[in-house]
Amino acid sequence: MDASERVTWEDCPTCRRPAAVGWVGGQPTEFDCPGGCRLSVAQIDVFAARRARPAVEWLRRQ
Repeated sequence: MDASERVTWEDCPTCRRPAAVGWVGGQPTEFDCPGGCRLSVAQIDVFAARRARPAVEWLRRQ
């Protein structure tokens, strides 16, 4: 697997702990939660959709 182009810290949708999300080409490719949580396909789609919004909206996390 290639390394991620960038990493963001996001709230894990399962346990709400900060989790690392790795991105390649604007798509989430890696997810590392300290609680060991795994993402469903639907949860991955939410991260990808959020990233498609303008940066100001993304940073406000609405």
